Amino acid sequence: MHYGLTGDYYSELFINRNDSIFYVPPFKAIGNSLGYAGLTVILSLLLGFPVATALTHPGRLTRLLDPLLMLPLGASAVTLGLGLIITFNKPIFASQFMLVSSPLLVPIAHTIIALPFVIRTLQPALASIPDRLRQAAAMLGASPRRVWLAVDWPIVSRATLSAAVFSFTISLGEFGASSLVVRPEYPTLPIAIARFLSLPGGLNYGQAMAMATILMVVCGIGILLIERLRLPGAGEF
Repeated sequence: MHYGLTGDYYSELFINRNDSIFYVPPFKAIGNSLGYAGLTVILSLLLGFPVATALTHPGRLTRLLDPLLMLPLGASAVTLGLGLIITFNKPIFASQFMLVSSPLLVPIAHTIIALPFVIRTLQPALASIPDRLRQAAAMLGASPRRVWLAVDWPIVSRATLSAAVFSFTISLGEFGASSLVVRPEYPTLPIAIARFLSLPGGLNYGQAMAMATILMVVCGIGILLIERLRLPGAGEF
């Protein structure tokens, strides 16, 4: 290996010199991370919208629900991962399918971690929508779906984009829960970095730094792509 600025460590990422059964090429780790992040964005928004909408209407139930939903912020991600393993370490219903051995457990863990951020991002935007605008649109004959598209969506679109970015980046960089629930054959980029750091030698350290650089680049590109998905004129109300 050369010292200083070099691309040798990046090329070494594609070589399994020790014939390790846990070796994963960089592009596979990138694909795993992006797949988990995409599912995390979808799940967190599907759960975040109804919960954030419910929290905009204060009541006894919402006062109890709010601190409960914020628990992942105060709990260790490792504790969350251990809890998921204990909870899902048994067949689902009458089938032989065990979620603990499925890659689906990873985006579920990431969604639980990202959900408080998504809710806190969406809630103020949903609470700022004036009811008079919805009522006016309904009086003009707009269907509930049309009301949501014409009134709600332009107001909450920017918050939705921010929530998507939050959940995407949290999933890409999450390590604590992933270290317990991820399958060895489907590692994420942070898990791949940890594998290199757990081995002695300068070569492994250099590969870990190269993989960390790839992680930063993937995060940056992902955020830029999500930003490009914003509809023209959205969020200008």
